[in-house]
Amino acid sequence: MNIKEKLAIKAKDVEKALHDYLVVREPKKLYEAMAHIPLAGGKRLRPIMAQLTCEMVGGDGLKSIPFAASLEVIHNFTLVHDDVMDDDDLRHGVAACHTVYGLPTAILAGDSLFAYAFEMIVESDVSNKVKAELVRHTAYTVRRIAEGQQMDINFEEEETVDPELYLEMIRLKTSILFGSAAYGGALIGDKTVEEANELRQMAIWVGLGFQIWDDYLDATAPAEVLGKPSGSDIRQGKRTLLVIEALNRTKPEERKELIRILDDSKNTDDDVQRAVEIMSECGALENCRKQALDYLHGAKETIEKYPKGEARELLEELLEYMVTRGH
Repeated sequence: MNIKEKLAIKAKDVEKALHDYLVVREPKKLYEAMAHIPLAGGKRLRPIMAQLTCEMVGGDGLKSIPFAASLEVIHNFTLVHDDVMDDDDLRHGVAACHTVYGLPTAILAGDSLFAYAFEMIVESDVSNKVKAELVRHTAYTVRRIAEGQQMDINFEEEETVDPELYLEMIRLKTSILFGSAAYGGALIGDKTVEEANELRQMAIWVGLGFQIWDDYLDATAPAEVLGKPSGSDIRQGKRTLLVIEALNRTKPEERKELIRILDDSKNTDDDVQRAVEIMSECGALENCRKQALDYLHGAKETIEKYPKGEARELLEELLEYMVTRGH
């Protein structure tokens, strides 16, 4: 059985919880909009991270399901709002929420998903002390995600960005919710805040590796692996870590050429290939690959102290899959 099949089996309890929570009621348009993206599919990596962490530390994975489902709802609320901000038409292979239900209802759907997540958390079969900490930490996480999103918006106005600032942006926008998954799973598994924070950092590291690897794959993997045209970030002129590293490393002539390609809305396949060559020749590609693998190594080292077993083994496979998928 491959890792995707194992993860699909592990996600079944969360899938059921999402269908139980996201029942359509009156006003139908709002609740249909709320369910539209969460029930369209997805890898469910964040809830699986919560379940496996809980089980690895000796807890009952079923007790983590309401919290795990709440993370998936929060993730999807951010996607609904992202699509509004970016005016994207597709998400998970289906029409974006605002293209089906209209902009006002999509905003309400995102807001309602956010609120619903906290209702799910308080239904968790854990002590009131743990519930309160899960609510506090989740609220903090969502605020930090918003900070990361604003940083990303600000970066769109810059020709290049400091690599450390970019890493902080993806830590907030992408990695921090993985961190919350491990943190909450550990608390539900009866670990201390200190132990939970150590596992939170593990998941943040792998979340950073996940995003950096995504940037790397976009430039190196074929379209059949990506499920979209290769080099789409380059075509859209995105300042990913890969692009930032290349702009900082390359010679003035190549830097000027790379900026021209990135800023040309009519760039061609040959332009994209040339941009990848520049990134490779200056060492940016290899540096990003190494950074992603270094984060993976740090994450795997953190969980080595926990007893070997099915949960730890699958968590190790999950970490590996997140950072090395497609290659």
